[in-house]
Amino acid sequence: PCHGAQLQSGGPVLGAKPDCGIFWGGPFPMSRMPLKTPQNSSPSSPEQGDVSVVLLGKPGVGKSALLNAVRGMTEVDVGSAPVGALPKSGGPVMYPDPSHPNLLIWELELEGEGQAERWLGEADMFIVVTDGKFDEVHARLAREVQTAGKKVYFARTKADLEVHTLKRLMGERYDRSEVLKALRGVCAETLGAHGLGEPFVFLISAFEPYALDCPQLREVLLKDVQIYERVLKPARIGFELISEKEIAEIQEAYELGGLSEVVTRIQCSLETIWNAQLDIAITGESGAGKSTFVNALRGMGDEDEGAAATGVTETTTQPTPYSYPGYPNVILWDLPGIGTPNFQAEHYLDVVEFSRYDFFIILASERFKENDIRLAQAIVGAGKRFYFVRTKVDNDLEAMARRKNPPTEQEVLEEIRNDCLEKLAKAGLRDTKVFLLSSFEINKFDFHTFEETLEQELPSHKRHAFLLSLPNVSLAIIEKKRQLLHQEVWKVALVSCLVAAVPLPGLAFTCDVSILLRKLSTYRQDFGLDAASLTRLAERSGKPLEVLRAEIHSTLGRTINRDVVVGLLGKATGAGLVVADFFLHRIPVYGALAAGGISFHSTYSMLSQCLEELASDSQRVLLKAFDSEV
Repeated sequence: PCHGAQLQSGGPVLGAKPDCGIFWGGPFPMSRMPLKTPQNSSPSSPEQGDVSVVLLGKPGVGKSALLNAVRGMTEVDVGSAPVGALPKSGGPVMYPDPSHPNLLIWELELEGEGQAERWLGEADMFIVVTDGKFDEVHARLAREVQTAGKKVYFARTKADLEVHTLKRLMGERYDRSEVLKALRGVCAETLGAHGLGEPFVFLISAFEPYALDCPQLREVLLKDVQIYERVLKPARIGFELISEKEIAEIQEAYELGGLSEVVTRIQCSLETIWNAQLDIAITGESGAGKSTFVNALRGMGDEDEGAAATGVTETTTQPTPYSYPGYPNVILWDLPGIGTPNFQAEHYLDVVEFSRYDFFIILASERFKENDIRLAQAIVGAGKRFYFVRTKVDNDLEAMARRKNPPTEQEVLEEIRNDCLEKLAKAGLRDTKVFLLSSFEINKFDFHTFEETLEQELPSHKRHAFLLSLPNVSLAIIEKKRQLLHQEVWKVALVSCLVAAVPLPGLAFTCDVSILLRKLSTYRQDFGLDAASLTRLAERSGKPLEVLRAEIHSTLGRTINRDVVVGLLGKATGAGLVVADFFLHRIPVYGALAAGGISFHSTYSMLSQCLEELASDSQRVLLKAFDSEV
């Protein structure tokens, strides 16, 4: 490209043009300087802002060799970018600087429409690399970087091959410094022809990438890092995702058994949460509405298949388990009514196998009676927790409304609540929590407070099971589910990537996708977007199933299979670089992730994006089902 170039003298002045973000440089000394960190620079930490530099160019131009050289590494060093490997696709691959951890250099292939442009908003600086002329593709990208207010540098690789050709052609007229100046000038002119002025172009050697202008490029980058990290905030994710205890446990696992031990520990942690068993006893006197209450908590009607049997007489003759639809490890136990001939209060707890249950919910449809009080005292004496629920308050409100001068709804509810609390206080149960509910309007009255109380007082792993099993009867519950599931996304993403990195027989990319496929399927169920949940909601709301399905906009909400998951991974961007920067400093084994397979930050971003979309779908479906805010 530079044959026949006219030799020039002089050159532009070193400096930065602040209004466009393009680096404009002047002549550097051509000595083979050792790679070094600027004198005032110091190793960085997660308390400083990370600086992401994307090094991009077409396949085969020498990006990997330059990436290693600019980090002061050779291709045989641990952590180096593989040189001569097949082109990477799907997103940038991160390589932290070994001496300056807050400098994160990303290698990205420049191919395909919009492939590079979609990362413009996330990176802080760009290095455009070519081994020939800078063409319109490079120029268009550089202009977009300008528009985004970012800084861009230009690197011409394999320059020594060009120099060698000119040396052979010029013979005695050959002057190395003049040839390099001419080559740099021609490259700058090419950029100028595309409306980019004549920026300084760093010349990089093919056989000695750390020679020529590479030391200067590194020095310029590190000076920029000093500026950027002072003004950029440390990477933060929306939730406190990883505790210090979890970080220490991951580090310990890695030191004891490497990546395979990390996989085992995280999988065990996830399975402890996912498989937590929760047994809730629903009890009270005969006729209190226990079976209807069990059905309401499970999001079912009394006539639905699998519903607890209801009737005007006592229909429960023995403890009967009812799992939440789709959550077999969360069980509501419909216990026989206390005080019936076969279940007298003094022997009740022994007969119903008291020790089986995590806590008790005692129901009363009128006033709390002696049997209720005796049962509560026995539960407290045995060291278990219980809650009083006053059911059928809708009946009370309806009856009071028929009076000549009816009290307000709030006055009726306060009277019922105070009466219950007085009776309990006289029995020595002064701090007992009382909730007023209606099984036919489960989302009204004290249901929100009831749900929040159980959520706060359960152990963490059982709280997870309880919250996800709740029917999506309010926007608040859907939002809580979204936040709860987001807290485990990093673990799911890390396991899916580490499985590919661990040399275990039979585990490969397909296994990674199957892990994600299973988890995404549970997300659809958690938000009530699977076929069974939608059918139940349609029946309960009286809306046609297709009307509800029309409110599902996300790809995952409509269908899920392996191809869908792979497609979502390919499109995942989100806050990919920010996420990766955050986890680099928080997860001790992040740097050990395999470069092949599914990258962590893409997987994390995909899962997070799917959660957001499914939660939005669920909220739209709920609003459509009841045509009101809930």
